[in-house]
Amino acid sequence: MAERTRPSAPSPERRRERRRRGVPLIELMVALVVLAFGLLTVAAAQIHALRGSNAGRHQTAAAAIAQSQMEQLQRISWNDPALAPGGWTAPVAVNQVVEAPVNMIEQTYNLQWRVTNLVAGQRRSIDVRVTWNDPNRPNRAYSLSSVRYTYENLR
Repeated sequence: MAERTRPSAPSPERRRERRRRGVPLIELMVALVVLAFGLLTVAAAQIHALRGSNAGRHQTAAAAIAQSQMEQLQRISWNDPALAPGGWTAPVAVNQVVEAPVNMIEQTYNLQWRVTNLVAGQRRSIDVRVTWNDPNRPNRAYSLSSVRYTYENLR
């Protein structure tokens, strides 16, 4: 029977030689998979941030439209027909235009308001509502309310 010889431990020179050869292929593939998952996570976060910024921009535009309408209603005369008590007005379309070589409508908002008597001839409530549809969140709305007084009839 042939005698088995035990392989001797690699010499320090051989160990250094193996280390110099580089990273094994499997370790390289694992590192690439980890990197790919990290990049996909960053891309998903970027998409989520873009959607959030669009929603915030539309909310800000709706607030500006409502505030502008409220200021107009606060400035007009107490006896103006636009300030007559009644139900919600018909929707008025307000377009948000993106200025580019060819202007495009980015979003259409519907503006409505109503005036109700709180104390006849002395105090009125003014409500302004702006509605719009976001691609992922339809039926969005922004409302603003105020009370207007007249001092003509208080004497």
